[in-house]
Amino acid sequence: MSRRITGALTAGVVAAVSGWMTLSPSPAQAATSNDTTCKTPVNGSPTTDVGPSATGYVLNVGSGGELGTVFTDGAQAAFPKVSARDEVNTDGTPRRTVTTTFSRGLDVGSDRTPPAQVTSTNGGQTFPASTLTQTPGVPTTQLRDGTLLGIDFIPTSTTTSSATFQVYRSTDGGTTWVTSPTIIQLGIPLDGGIRTHGAPFQLGDGTVLISYYIQFGGSHQAPGRYQQISSFVAASTDGGGSFTTRGTIAYDSTGANSYPEAAVAALPSGKLLSVVRHHVWNGTNFNELDTPRWTTSADGGVTWAALQNLAVSFPNGYDNYDDAKPELLGVFPQLQLMPNGVMVLSAGRPDNWVAISTNGQGTGWVGQLTYRNCPTTGYRFHGSTGNTALASVESNRVLQVGDNCDITWSCPAGDSGYTVDNGRRIWRRFADVLTPDVGKIDLATKYRLGQIQVSTDMTATPDGRPRTGPAGAFDGSTDYWSSAARTDGAGTYTITLDREYQLTRLGLSLRNGTLASGRVYASADGVNWGNPIVDAANRTHLALEYFTVTAKARYLKVEVDAGADGAAFLNELELYSTVNSFENDPVNNRPRGFNQLSQTWVTRSGVDGSSRALRLNDTATDAMAKAAWPVSTTSATRTLEFRANPVTLPNAFLFDVQGKAADGTTVDAYHFAARADGSLARYTGSAWVALTGAGAVPAGRWSTIKVQASTTSATVSVGGTVVATSVPPTKAGTTGLLGYSFASSGTAPVGDQVVFDDILFSS
Repeated sequence: MSRRITGALTAGVVAAVSGWMTLSPSPAQAATSNDTTCKTPVNGSPTTDVGPSATGYVLNVGSGGELGTVFTDGAQAAFPKVSARDEVNTDGTPRRTVTTTFSRGLDVGSDRTPPAQVTSTNGGQTFPASTLTQTPGVPTTQLRDGTLLGIDFIPTSTTTSSATFQVYRSTDGGTTWVTSPTIIQLGIPLDGGIRTHGAPFQLGDGTVLISYYIQFGGSHQAPGRYQQISSFVAASTDGGGSFTTRGTIAYDSTGANSYPEAAVAALPSGKLLSVVRHHVWNGTNFNELDTPRWTTSADGGVTWAALQNLAVSFPNGYDNYDDAKPELLGVFPQLQLMPNGVMVLSAGRPDNWVAISTNGQGTGWVGQLTYRNCPTTGYRFHGSTGNTALASVESNRVLQVGDNCDITWSCPAGDSGYTVDNGRRIWRRFADVLTPDVGKIDLATKYRLGQIQVSTDMTATPDGRPRTGPAGAFDGSTDYWSSAARTDGAGTYTITLDREYQLTRLGLSLRNGTLASGRVYASADGVNWGNPIVDAANRTHLALEYFTVTAKARYLKVEVDAGADGAAFLNELELYSTVNSFENDPVNNRPRGFNQLSQTWVTRSGVDGSSRALRLNDTATDAMAKAAWPVSTTSATRTLEFRANPVTLPNAFLFDVQGKAADGTTVDAYHFAARADGSLARYTGSAWVALTGAGAVPAGRWSTIKVQASTTSATVSVGGTVVATSVPPTKAGTTGLLGYSFASSGTAPVGDQVVFDDILFSS
């Protein structure tokens, strides 16, 4: 919630989120009204017939249903913040509870309308209006002792050396709250105003940090630069009971730059990263928004490196605020370290956007726009305040929230032609933040269904820690207590998988924020283990660490050494194999690595044995539903194995092994069909010939189909039973085999809908 700190600002100037910055356009910004860009909405990542990379990092901003409303009732709802925590449903399954807080009052210093909040118990999909409350109305962090802790944005009182803020605590998961004061000792005389930025967060050693910013006056202000602001970080060693300023994040003694709103987060290495809102002196005031700056601290926030301009590439486009002065702008920066180790940054103004850094250093940012609501007639910064917030809801999925039309200044009567509308609401959008490799095994679902087994002595279930237990090791969260744990010595954790896998990659987080060591072994028989495939010694994990592995395994064993306190934790484990499982793919969007995509996406509904699969749904009379997996090099043999569920099949679905003809063209070397009656057939090049009778692949059920092909013949199996041998190729004279494809029955027929999963394609 934003508030102006004093009444001394120029009358009529509109307060921005910091409460002190202004939005009145300076001469350098005056050319940015009536922008035709505002006619074009942001609809998520651009879609083509080619899916995102299967081997690189991917940021995919969801479209369609991935954009939704958090809250609206026609009154003020703006300046959102968000927090998330691990809980369990009544049946014991894990859930991510997400709370969005927002301002209900005007963005002026005299308005003390309490903020509000709504809560989602399904990972941010829905925020029922029935959850609306005013308590605590601030973003919170869950400390390692289980306490939820939040700190007010505005102080209740100040002195020249300290500021007192209201602190909110809950020890029962947010059911009840206790308020108490906390004092931030500033370490520098306060002769202006102070605000906090974002939620507190806890370091591995238990220290709680909070970022704050001060508008200086008097001797700490450059002459004539009344509105200058600087950002600091304060630390608490008593769980938020009291804070002492630890370091200066951003301060300019020359008076040329102003730095409100410093987001702070820990990188995977433990080094702190801060991204700071930035304004420059324009000769009259600090109204002119400039490129955000960033810095790091290697000593827990005591000292910070020199500030640098933030650099973000936008492969899908970024609309500059002023074309005559192209530069990245942004207010209210927010940082979120994902469980998979990717750092996400959120900001806005103009428009709203997210960006990812994948190198562990907080650099090399790649971004995408997420929301636009600005007037075609009016000021470019209007329509949304640009305030956004982030919460991780899965290991590879992030939720962003933002606002539409703050009533104070964001949508004045003179503006019109908004990209979306002038309704007052908080919105949310999901984005997928994906690491390389499409073979992630869904251990959590397989465990719940009894398809894999766990044998372990890491069975601690401490009171008030519902996510601690064997399933905590693969629940998609790296929160401290979402782990398998043993409190009285070293631990061993063994998984019996549902099949033998060729493992390619392994993600491991031992004990979040605490020094730990562990080893991972693979075995084909559960008896002979050999040398470890991963040896992680003296790690302090804050997120998953990934290892490239090459091992066949039906069994996996993790050994975790006891820490200094005698306890052993397995915080999170991810396994990747040569089986394409779609678990590391964008939800409701194009599958990674495929091309020739039409009427095809990654689905979560109707999936058995995993949380994501590939859906083909033919609803068009002028196009087949299709997905093809391209391979550039030929092989004399290929094996294609997959699971398929014909949800509705009035016609047929097709599956092909592609090859190279003698003239170098790509052809369907083997062209198969599963028909409406459940029979399998092959195409001879001129006619369809049945391979099985009816019912081999029945509609509404999962079947496993396997094609073992060479350039001269193929063998087809269903459910492990061979149903056809010596099948000749559709295209005679094929010189080598390439990739594969799935498709509906044809162009004009419609209604074929099939879900595919667990695709294994090998030479």
